[in-house]
Amino acid sequence: MSLFIVLEGIDGSGKSTIGRLLLSEYEELYLTREPTGCAAGRMAKRIAHEDTSPYYDLFLYLADRVHHTRKIKNILKNDRDVVCDRYWGSTAAYQAAMSEIGLDYLVNIQEPFVITPDITFLFDMAPEIGLERIQCRDETSKYERMEFLKEVRSNYLELAEVHQWEIIDASKEIQDVFSQVKNMINKKKEGV
Repeated sequence: MSLFIVLEGIDGSGKSTIGRLLLSEYEELYLTREPTGCAAGRMAKRIAHEDTSPYYDLFLYLADRVHHTRKIKNILKNDRDVVCDRYWGSTAAYQAAMSEIGLDYLVNIQEPFVITPDITFLFDMAPEIGLERIQCRDETSKYERMEFLKEVRSNYLELAEVHQWEIIDASKEIQDVFSQVKNMINKKKEGV
């Protein structure tokens, strides 16, 4: 049985690093991320540095997700595990913080074209730590601001509670975080 695993969390929480570590651990794994490299995904990456309407952002992310979900389904059909760095939870958490669009609406609008992950990890940490970790980046996006990320974190924690995600303390050392994630994935693979 192939697994669909999603990594969620604020900027700097270690999602991408954990994704790469999982890729080196499990050779049958397919690692993907959002936004993708398709046309809508490329535009979504570009607007992260522009002052645009939250609705414009939302619909670009949704268009990217429709395309991406189809690709994920095809990979899962070929008995490969998929790990996705960001999925529908990111759109809900970030866009609810960006606008007056409600969290419930953002979850519901995506329902027709997403698949339910077998396990979703929320890498939770204080925004102060996340921002400190990403300070070496050449350019920051409109999403990488303290007060904004506090609201995103709150949205994530609400989603995690409602949707029964696994909450991981991402402020720990990366090897500790990786070990915890790997153990949970192995238990899921064994059907525990």
